[in-house]
Order: sequence, then structure tokens, then C-alpha cells
Amino acid sequence: MGPILIFFLAPYAELLSLGLVESPKGFARILLVLNVSLTTWVCWHWRDVVQAQFELVKWLLERGQMLLELGRWHRQKPVVQRFSDPETCLKLLSGAPWHDSLTNRLSLQVSRAIPNQRLVRAFQIDNGFTTKDKDYGRDFRKEAITHIGDVTRGGWNRVGKWVQLTASATFEQYKDCKSAHLDLIIQVVTLKVVVFLFFDIEPDVFRDDQAARIARKINELWMLSKSDTRNLSSKFKPLQMELEKLLGRWHHHKRFNPLNMILPAYETLWRVVLNCLIEVAFRPSAGWLTTLAAFAADSNSKTFNHEPEYTPGYPMSSVADLVKEALRLYPPTRRIYRQVHLSSERKSRLVAADIEACHRQRDIWLGDIDSYNPGRWVALTESQRQAFMPFGGKPWICPASSGFAPMMIGLLVATFAELISAEEWELHMVSGDESRVLDDDMQLNSDRQENSVWEIVKRNPWGMGTS
Repeated sequence: MGPILIFFLAPYAELLSLGLVESPKGFARILLVLNVSLTTWVCWHWRDVVQAQFELVKWLLERGQMLLELGRWHRQKPVVQRFSDPETCLKLLSGAPWHDSLTNRLSLQVSRAIPNQRLVRAFQIDNGFTTKDKDYGRDFRKEAITHIGDVTRGGWNRVGKWVQLTASATFEQYKDCKSAHLDLIIQVVTLKVVVFLFFDIEPDVFRDDQAARIARKINELWMLSKSDTRNLSSKFKPLQMELEKLLGRWHHHKRFNPLNMILPAYETLWRVVLNCLIEVAFRPSAGWLTTLAAFAADSNSKTFNHEPEYTPGYPMSSVADLVKEALRLYPPTRRIYRQVHLSSERKSRLVAADIEACHRQRDIWLGDIDSYNPGRWVALTESQRQAFMPFGGKPWICPASSGFAPMMIGLLVATFAELISAEEWELHMVSGDESRVLDDDMQLNSDRQENSVWEIVKRNPWGMGTS
């Protein structure tokens, strides 16, 4: 009560000493006038008052949301130690002691599985990349090797003819178009090829529009799994429904999810095919197109590894060399992650073998490391062989790495190179409202977000610009 009396009596005493009021009644009149004036001002300016309060609340909410996002980012984005020297990367991938001779307390299977749990949440899968079960991981690998053997048992010419028919049927609908998204065309064809090889689904059953929807959903979920893990199960439902409609069944046990096989094969192929095609078909490289055409006409390991006769001005590069150089510049997995718990540390942490950095180390690869140069594979040094690991390292090296994946990449690139001629189509990099024609100095990017910007635009009949 005391402070309240002081609050009113102090101003009253001051006014009384100045002779501005003669009694408490006069002071009360002043307070009444001030109250009426303030009330009147608020009534006239209530919109401004409410607006100011609204802006204050909005500002507080925005700052609060920002702090929440920052906290979530810190929880989901731990600091990752990257290694870019090949020797350390190979030790890290093999489970050998790599840091001050300290051993990882986690088993090799668990060390590999933990960083990939985001894919379990996004795609409801359980395969050799995500499981902590050593026996199941071994069985999954055996099953993948069996599938690969079944695919190639009839010979690569049979596979090649089917790939060419699939790609031709898909590209036929774009022949009369002025432009088309190159990345989507490659995604659709690659996905249809993978689904046929693993599940024997014919292309007339697997429609292009359905393949495009599945490809978009896979890409969307993959990106979300890296940043926003909320409600991933509900966001997976549309993809599940598309696959169930395509395959006619869906087993809810994660080990029977068709994406267990589809994802590793599809993700290994399509981005490398896209970048390799851009390098060989839209850069000045006539000799490479001739080599690819010969492989497309007769697809086998001999034509894949065969170096053409020397042509002045052109490097003597086989299709295998073209593919290896694409894998060097644009590895399917840029960084391979492992969870490690060293004996000297209280907690486990995330580390990464930076494959892209290993492939571009100047002291190893020499010359212009950022340029596409298949000629470098004619004479490879031992250090270059050791640094080249696009499919990981032992004991978890991809079972398709020895022949199937490189040959399938070469086959898809050779097929697209015949369908999409640089004489008929011009390649544009589209970013927002801006469009740039590909030039010799433009660097490609293997990052997933960059791969949706390539557009082929039909040239006019006179070959001057676009129509």
C-alpha cells in the first residue's frame, strides 16, 4: 500500500508547491483530464496500438521459430570430421585403426548402419546399407550379386537392346517438343531399367508418368531425410502407393521393401549418367561419340574396354575410360559416413571419407583436376588407382562395381548420346528465370540439388540458336 500512496502523493506535493493546485480535488481533476485524454487518444488510435502489438508478437514468434530451427539444426547436423587422403579413407572404410592407432569400439556393420538410419525413416527400408545385423547384411549382399548375375547371364547385347527400346520409347514423346528436362528423362529411363532388371516389369506396364512421379518422390524424400525428419512416414505414403500400384503388392516388413534393391541401383546410376552424357555429347568430343556408338551397336566387355584406333586430335579412350572419368569427377556418393567410438573418447561421433576430395587431389591426379579428361586413364599411377574409390572400399565395396555398374552407365550414356544429338538440341542450365547455354568452361556439379536445372532446347532448322 505504501508504494501506491507515494506514487500519487509525490506528484501532488510537487504541483502543490508550484501553486498549480490548491487542494486534492484540483489534483483529482487533473488526473481525470489526463485519463480522459489518454482514453480518447487510444480510441482514436486503437488500430495503431493493435498493429504495434501485432508486429511485436510477430517479431517474437519469428525469432522464436529461428531459435527452434537453429536448435534442430544443431541436433541434426553434428560437426563431421572429413578425411580426404586416400590412405586414411580406405582405413576408415575397412574398419582398420586409422586415428593414432586407436580402434573403433563399434563393429563395422554398426558403424556403417548408424549414419544411414535417416534412409530407414524416409523410405522404410532395411538393406545391407542400413542393417546392424551382420548375417542379414551378408545375405543381402549375396542376393544382390545373384540378381546381377541373372541380369547379365543372357549377355549384354540383350540388355543393350532392351535399354535402347526403353529409352527410344520414352524420348519419342519429346521429339516434337521445343524443350524438355534432361534430368527427368534420364531419371525415368534409368528407373524403368532398374525396375525391369530386378522385378521384370515391362515398360508398357511401367508408364513414363508413373516413373516420373516415383522419381520425384524419391528425390524429395532423399533431400528431406538430410534436413527435416518430421512426419517422414506420412510423406512416404504416396511413394508406397505408387510402388504398390506398379508391383501389385506391398509387404509391410522393411526387409521386403522393393526399395531395398531399387534405391542403391537407381541412385548409383542416374546422376553419373546425366553428367557423363553432358560431358561427351555436349562438349567438343567427336571421337568419344564414335566410340560410344560402336559400344551401343555391340554391347559386351570387349567393346566396352576396347581403345579405338588413334585419330589425330582425339585421345584414344575406351568407353570404360569415359565412364571412369565421369565416376572420378561425379562419384555416386560424394562422402561415405561412419559412426566411430574410439577407445579414448566418451561418446561416438560421425566421420566421413571424402571421396570427391580424394578424386580431385592435385598432387595425385596432376594437371587440370576439375576437367573431364578420359585420356588420363590410359596410363594410371599406383597412387591414382588407390585414390579412385567411387563405389566405396573393402569390405563393403559395391558388388556391382567390378563390371555391372560401369557397363550399365556406359550403355545408358551411349543410348542417350544417339537419341539426343548436340546438332539438334542445345543444352541450357536453368536457374530461376535465367537460362545459360552450356559452354566449355562451365563446371558441372554432382550435388543432387543442381541436377534439376538442365534443359535441352531444340535448335532451329538452320542450326542458328534455338527455335
